[in-house]
Amino acid sequence: MTRGVLAGLAITLATLATVLAGPVAAPPARAAVPRVPSCGKAAGPFSVHGTQVLDQNGHPFVSYGITVPGLQFLDWPDFAGLDLEKIAAVADGWCANTVRLQISQDSLLGPNGTGFSLAYLTAIESEVSMAERYHLVVVLNDQTEFASSQARNTQRGPTPATETFWKDMASVYGSDPQVIFDLFNEPRTYSPGMSQAQLWQLWRSGGRFGGVSYPFGMAQLADYVRNTLRAQNLFWIEGPDNSESFAGMLGQGALLKVSGVVYAPHHPAGRHDPAAWDTDFGYLVKMGIAPVVDGEWTNYEPAPTAAPAAPRTSCWPDAPTAVPRYLRYLAAHGIGLDVYQLQPGYLIKSYSNLADPSTINGPTWSCQPDHEPQPGQGAGSEIMAWFEQHNG
Repeated sequence: MTRGVLAGLAITLATLATVLAGPVAAPPARAAVPRVPSCGKAAGPFSVHGTQVLDQNGHPFVSYGITVPGLQFLDWPDFAGLDLEKIAAVADGWCANTVRLQISQDSLLGPNGTGFSLAYLTAIESEVSMAERYHLVVVLNDQTEFASSQARNTQRGPTPATETFWKDMASVYGSDPQVIFDLFNEPRTYSPGMSQAQLWQLWRSGGRFGGVSYPFGMAQLADYVRNTLRAQNLFWIEGPDNSESFAGMLGQGALLKVSGVVYAPHHPAGRHDPAAWDTDFGYLVKMGIAPVVDGEWTNYEPAPTAAPAAPRTSCWPDAPTAVPRYLRYLAAHGIGLDVYQLQPGYLIKSYSNLADPSTINGPTWSCQPDHEPQPGQGAGSEIMAWFEQHNG
């Protein structure tokens, strides 16, 4: 996710210098976070049956999770300690059953996709191991948005390096029943005015975009990981144009044919009402086609990316009424939710307590930079209560 994070990174590092010191694998202190033993946990392997995901006992599994994104940045060692703190808070303070880790393809393989960093793999293993000790389901997401400057514009869709990335991940986690593979973060082979046919063609099968040739799309990537690498994991599959909508997928013949697929929209593109959500992704459940999870959602976007001239779907100007409506919609259709992230202004008020949720400030609510309300304008309180209600 590119929206609104970078502005807070310098503050993060300065505020948490003591937290971030020390070896990657060291377990963090968690004294400030209360244990919530009554919240549900899930155990794989997971399988898809109609529009439901079932766990190892045949019970429905709905993801209630939070994204932890520190490993996506090129300076990932600076965030390793904070990530471990966040994983502990997800498990102990938020009544979640899932944590989603964003992994940098470049940091593992280098900008040309031909290298390999053992140190980076060790950092991934440290975070996964800690999450699994908390009995969390772990989602591994291939992230290219924070690639090196020379590679960023050539990684808007899956590339041969993406296959190499998943070959390495599958060699470690391809038979881990607690790990889900989120195959590519927010595919971006899209430009305004592009036809539906071209949008779905690029997403499904690849093609030429922005002067770059993408030799394949999400269909071949999913087939490669499932049938060539023989990965047994559940797949989360994100849609085109930053996964804002799956509208039109059936009409363009873009439904994937591999097994174990959950479709994962992020920030719904339309109006904030059930009719729009039906069009964007809910039809997949209502028509009995496939399960759905909102794989990365926020209602709040700090400046400068939430500028009025270019509003993003992650900025909800009607949040006080729309967020409760959205949560009711997800629950009514058995759709899970992964939220972004334990950072001030999104889900928490400050880094002093990772379980102290942010609050939407009622009639004074705004997510626009000229009314920048700090700290904590995200829907943290609503999310925490919703997780406790449905996963308690």
